Parts: sequence; C-alpha cells; structure tokens
Amino acid sequence: MLTAEQVRFYETFGFLVVKEAFSPAEIAAIGDSFDQVLDEDRWGNDFPGDERQEVQGFLEQRADLYRLLEDDRIFTSVEQLLGPGFVWIGSDGNLYVGDTRWHRDSQESYQRVKVAFYLDPVDEDTGCLRVMPGSHLPGMIELLRRESWPDAEPALSGYRLPGRDLPYFPLVSEPGDLVFFSAQLFHASYGGANGRRMFALRFGAKPSEPAHYAHLRWSYEHNLEKAAKANSRYAGTPGFVPRDRVYSEEFFRSDSPRIRSMVAELVELGFR
Repeated sequence: MLTAEQVRFYETFGFLVVKEAFSPAEIAAIGDSFDQVLDEDRWGNDFPGDERQEVQGFLEQRADLYRLLEDDRIFTSVEQLLGPGFVWIGSDGNLYVGDTRWHRDSQESYQRVKVAFYLDPVDEDTGCLRVMPGSHLPGMIELLRRESWPDAEPALSGYRLPGRDLPYFPLVSEPGDLVFFSAQLFHASYGGANGRRMFALRFGAKPSEPAHYAHLRWSYEHNLEKAAKANSRYAGTPGFVPRDRVYSEEFFRSDSPRIRSMVAELVELGFR
C-alpha cells in the first residue's frame, strides 16, 4: 500500500520506486520461477544473447506467481494509482540485450501502469531504467515531438544530443524493489549486460469509452504477434509445441476474487 505522498509523487513525475518491497527469500523464489519459465520458453536451448528474449504471458504460466497479483503490495498499490475496477493487460518476462532506446509504451491517453521487477542489481551505468520525469503529462509529448523526438540512434535527436546523454533520472534498483511507471512516460536503458533479468506486470484503468476497449484489443493482438515471433525462433526444436495464446486457461479460472475482477473485461472481449 502506498502513502498519499507516494501517490502524489507518481502522479507528478510518472514513476515511483518502492525500496525493499519484497524480502530476499521472496525474491529468490520469484527468481527461480522466472528462470524456469525463460528456460522452458527456449526449449532446452542456451540463451544465445544475440537478441532480447521476451515471454508474453510470463506470470500467467505459473500458478505460484499468480499470488503476486493478489498481494496488497501490488493490487492495492495499483488500485491507488488507477482507481477501482482496473484491468489486467498482461505480463512479460525478459532477458535483455544491449541498450533500449528512448520510447513510451503507449501513445494513447488511456491510463496504464507497469510494475517492474528487476531480478539483478542495476544502476545508471548497468541498465537501470532511465526516465524523463513528468514526460507522461499532457503537453510534454507534443513538446518533444516538436523537437523531432525521438530520432533514430546513434544519430542526434532534435536536441543535438545522443540518447544516452539526454537528461534523465535513474531508477536504480536492487532485487526486491518495485518500480512503478506510467505507460506514457519516456524511458530508456543504457549500458546493461546481456541477459539481465526483468519482468513486468501491466494494468489499465477501468475502461469507460470505445477508445479504451480499442486499446485493450490492440495490446492483446500485439502480444499475440510477439508470441508468434517467439514460436518461429524455436520451431523445429524436438518436442516444440507452439503457444497460440497469451493467457492460460488456468489463470482465467483462478479462484481469486482479485484476479477474477481484473480479467473479467478480457473474458468478455474474448481474449485468450
């Protein structure tokens, strides 16, 4: 659960880091589950390290991870940031490779929150999230676009600075910290080692207009496309069975009232 001051900080700057939210024992167990899911996704192959491994529906594959969504540290905090009736969008587990250029996760006004778990220590020189405080607020994106932002790297942006030299705030993180940030917030990562581990949980405010539902459907179809890309990478591996869904049936049928509340809209929309 967040304090009133933490909620105001998030609303003003678009991000929040909660230090030591999970104990070392908790994060060790979560890390073990993470490693198993990512290993299973590679079908016994070693991680090649030539490109990011991204597993859509990461949490939804492990019943022992469902509990994270019921936990007050997640559920109550997200409800404070998005309001009651918020919906589940999905999760992704990642082994990152190289830098991540400046971007936003959403170009829409529909309010979304991402909760990130970094399973390895990261600082500003080793791949932690760099953010532009306040860049989620109305008017900021128009200002950035006016300056031809973002531009292809390593070319200079409209501000005549390479991406890694643009002003930023580093979200230094240790395993066990929680990183909350708005989908509209500009963020990037530089200098991280190949294979650094992170997974994220994504939530949306209660949809109330057609554009919100359209965005939910776009997100779902986009995640399906990513799953299809992953299928093609390991096609031909002995025993390989392609995944054709983002969410597991077991996840949708959870006995948890909190999980059922956040997936009800997805079930109505026919997502799977």
